[in-house]
Amino acid sequence: MAKKVLIIDDSTEDIEAVFNIFKDSDMNVVSSSDPFCVLGLIYKEIPDLIILDILMPELGGYELCRMIKSDDYAKEIPIAMYSRLDKNIDKFWAYRSGADAFVNKGELSQELLKVCVELIKKNPVTLQTKSKLLSAKQKNNSNGELKVLSKEDLIKDFNSIKEIDADSDILAVKILGVIYRYFKYDCAMICFADNNENNFLYCDVGNFSLSNEAFEQIKNKTPIKGLEKRVILGKEEKEYITTIDNFCVKYEYEINVDAKAIGCLYLYAKDNLNSQELKLAGTIKDLVEHIMRLRHFKVYRNNENSKNANPKKLYTQLDFDRILSYECSWHKRNNAPLCLAFIEVESLEIIENKYGNYSGDLLLAKISNFLSGCLSDGDFIYRNDDNIFTILMTNSDKELASSKLEFLISKIKSPEHNFLGDEQIKVKVGALCLNEKYKNHYEYIDALYDVLDMARHAKEDIIIR
Repeated sequence: MAKKVLIIDDSTEDIEAVFNIFKDSDMNVVSSSDPFCVLGLIYKEIPDLIILDILMPELGGYELCRMIKSDDYAKEIPIAMYSRLDKNIDKFWAYRSGADAFVNKGELSQELLKVCVELIKKNPVTLQTKSKLLSAKQKNNSNGELKVLSKEDLIKDFNSIKEIDADSDILAVKILGVIYRYFKYDCAMICFADNNENNFLYCDVGNFSLSNEAFEQIKNKTPIKGLEKRVILGKEEKEYITTIDNFCVKYEYEINVDAKAIGCLYLYAKDNLNSQELKLAGTIKDLVEHIMRLRHFKVYRNNENSKNANPKKLYTQLDFDRILSYECSWHKRNNAPLCLAFIEVESLEIIENKYGNYSGDLLLAKISNFLSGCLSDGDFIYRNDDNIFTILMTNSDKELASSKLEFLISKIKSPEHNFLGDEQIKVKVGALCLNEKYKNHYEYIDALYDVLDMARHAKEDIIIR
């Protein structure tokens, strides 16, 4: 019976080269360029040999090899790792990860075929192992496919987290609770660099207990100093973890703003997770980074600068430019709605001529405070001109943004917020929803100025496109 070889490599050209090497052999070759699907393919194809590339995005060959070798059934399948990395340290980590052979990809030839033939003869996959793989596949799913976890539902659940300015422990519980529904970790840790004192590394240790040595290993990975451990979701302890080397799945993320760490997220699993869970790891990292950046600019940054804060500005130009660039990129990547608006106080010059410059400054400062209190947690305000405010409304489509802006304008113009006696405050609003035609946030801003100009010449107070 012909033997089956499974190739996992993100390079389609290298996969084709391997196919050519095996075409005259008596082996059947199947392949995938997606490393996240490997466990599903193993249970579906039941190969006699696995060939793994080392350098793959998001999930590398070393980690993938450890995952396969820690699987109760798949661990019996021999693995040949091949890579253009050919230093002794690369070979060391290949064998340390559980590989049975190492081949230099830069010299792909009959050497790979020879190594694979020898591995299959030396370490044949027994009929007992194949029957276990087949039985497990049929038990889990009649189609042999893994349960699909929705990226859209994950994003929706993260967007429901509104407590970005809450106490760190509350936010940590919310974030880890959402993550666990999609990524069944055994240990997770998260921290927020809110200040230089009393920073905590919040832990969900599940059914395990971390030793002090294991915690120190994780703590030493983060650049945030002075961290203390705080277990927030500990359950009944069943097993003691003495080193993080006990985990076969490790995701360790550091979140930075301007080369400064503002938070960290660590996710560990002792046994294999399914491919769909692993595939969501990158999205989870993006979503947690999004919340941490919002928290940094809205909470920590304001508190840090509160003593010398300018009441006319909630953010500096540099801050807001970074926020806008990041938000545009993030919302495009996740296909999430975003709206940007200019609010222009048209009557400012008249008010200052009548009441003096101080009155104009007071008016704008009060409007700043009022606007910041009316918008959602994920929204940002910047006073970018003498009489113009920029409002960034995250996760807001045209309908929601229109509702927010109409509410704001009605409040600004209402008698209860009439700051200057009988003087009517006149405002004009131009708003623009993000779409793919804007290559970057600079083009987005330029287009918004055109919309504001339209609003200046319109009868309506608000023009939104």
